[in-house]
Amino acid sequence: MEKLFQHLPTNRHNPRLWFERLLIFSEPDEAHVVRRIDFHRGLNLVWAKEPAEGSAEGTRAAGHGVGKTSLCLLLRFCLGESSKAVMELRKELFAEFAKGGVIAVLHVDDQPFTLRRYFNAHKEGAAYSGDDVTGIWNHATERNDRAFLEMLADEMMRYVSPRNIPETGHAIEWKHVLAWISRDQGSRFKSFFAWREGEGTGLQHSRQYLPIVMRSVLGLLAQDEFRLMSQQAELKHDLELAKKKTEELLQEPALIRRRIESNLRAKGKLPDDLLIRTDDLFADSVEQHIKRENKSAADRLAILEDKQAEADQTLANWRAQLNLVQNDYAEANAEYELAAAAKRGDEEAFLAIGAQLKKLKQLAGYCEEGDLLFSQCQHIQVKINTLERASIRDARDKKNLLRAMDDSVNRAARVLLRMNGLKAKIEKMKPLEKSLEDAQKKAQITRRTVEIEANTWLYLQEELERWERISGSSQAQAAIDASREKGVQIEREVERIRTQLAVLQDKKSSRAVALDQLTNDLTHQLLSDGAVGTFDPHDENRPFRLSMRGGEAYQVLEVLLGDVACLLDSARSESALPGLLIHDCPREADMSTGLYENFLSLIARLQREQYVNSELPFQYIITTTTPPPAVLQGSPPVCLMLDPSSDKDLLFGSRFTGERQAELR
Repeated sequence: MEKLFQHLPTNRHNPRLWFERLLIFSEPDEAHVVRRIDFHRGLNLVWAKEPAEGSAEGTRAAGHGVGKTSLCLLLRFCLGESSKAVMELRKELFAEFAKGGVIAVLHVDDQPFTLRRYFNAHKEGAAYSGDDVTGIWNHATERNDRAFLEMLADEMMRYVSPRNIPETGHAIEWKHVLAWISRDQGSRFKSFFAWREGEGTGLQHSRQYLPIVMRSVLGLLAQDEFRLMSQQAELKHDLELAKKKTEELLQEPALIRRRIESNLRAKGKLPDDLLIRTDDLFADSVEQHIKRENKSAADRLAILEDKQAEADQTLANWRAQLNLVQNDYAEANAEYELAAAAKRGDEEAFLAIGAQLKKLKQLAGYCEEGDLLFSQCQHIQVKINTLERASIRDARDKKNLLRAMDDSVNRAARVLLRMNGLKAKIEKMKPLEKSLEDAQKKAQITRRTVEIEANTWLYLQEELERWERISGSSQAQAAIDASREKGVQIEREVERIRTQLAVLQDKKSSRAVALDQLTNDLTHQLLSDGAVGTFDPHDENRPFRLSMRGGEAYQVLEVLLGDVACLLDSARSESALPGLLIHDCPREADMSTGLYENFLSLIARLQREQYVNSELPFQYIITTTTPPPAVLQGSPPVCLMLDPSSDKDLLFGSRFTGERQAELR
């Protein structure tokens, strides 16, 4: 034992995190506190005492269903855990105690805090500094429960380094550490890294990453090692990409050809067994089909281009005719307005309209009535000459102006008749213009469709020819060689990093040596018949090992000794472990009674002989149905005794009738 004492650290005299008290209340007042539990530093036993043989029947005959696991879940609830098991218990307790909750007095880095949380998930809890629970129901709130738990998580993770998984960058969080220090009973202590059963810890590849969490928390992951591991992870990712690129380059010719051939056959609805090309002049092939389709598409495209040109010209001619008629109508309308102005004797309007009419008459273009240009039309020239006499210049002669106005009045009836005829003609021509526009659009769409089809055949043929030119070329081979060489270089770099890591990890740090010695000393004290205990921080399955072989009992003991070694080591300044450990019924995980009793006795002897003046740097809470050794059956270390034979001695002071009663144990 003296050798073990020599290896126990004394840097810290108190755990960084420990429970002083837990109260369970059904309603928020002193009269409705259903359970008070006073914890202490060091070993805390929650003993579900089984009734004497023959004194009880049914559910009262065994130490199950009394609240052991529920107590562990409530402690985890007070530490901020939101796992499925904790939330299900909270829901069950809310059904029984709608206004109930828990009060915990916690010490965080030597500072006491009082926390109040409710079973109602929608009701906000409270926290304040100090350990005085007197008048807690009316105490001024310093912060709500969520803010306190965030602070707690930050404090507990402050000394963890590094704070992320080097392979993925995934953050190491308080919930991961909490899963370790409060093992789920469902995991049955089957291995050191079996922290949670079913829902896990939220870390992908937990078998690989939980050892990293352990080493980071224990201060066993040096910055140089972390840097090399990060580089190795990045290089492995680059290597995977390089290999994938090489494989793609190697497969690319075949993939491209299959894609082109598939597109060609799908386009032409050709059978899969039809050859792409053949030297047989009389045999059909995909190539021959392409040529025929190309020619057919080109011929149809030429015909459709002629049809579209014809439709465009027809529409243009029709619009020219319509434009002439509309111009003629505008002229007639101007003449009519001129006559109306003459009839009114409005000299100013007559002169203005006359000038407008002259401009209209000077239009250039094609005359439909004479089937010749305006400049050659005798009819138009006569009108222009007549208009010249009524021009602004000639109108300065009063006689000429009056004569011109008389002529306009005489033409009014003829002009009105002509104007009405032109209006009817315009209304008749308008619908035909719409049908010609539709015909033009249809011709354009048909031509575009055939053009796309023709271009598709041409593109597929050109792509096939381009692939045949490139496939197997020196250019393609150079790309493959370059990709392979890149992969080889990355592999060399990975191997170099791996060698550096192996050399670095082969040299045990002082931290690893200290834990190894502590593990071996604990093993010697517990198993004095030559057993050896070792610690290897790089072992991803069993970092703590016992030389004994004795089935599941020794497997469980291996886990317990590993946890206790880390717990005792947490007093070192290099460790970020909180100094708190919660084990729910480790004896029930197929551990022999003798080993279990000796294990508890060892912990009790350690704290009694090594830590004077109650300066215990750890808190170890264990629930058990197996009676502890006789010398440990008093208080302390027993902080709570539960008895199934009496309702008042159950954790919640009564039996629940809900569906999960069997789980509230």
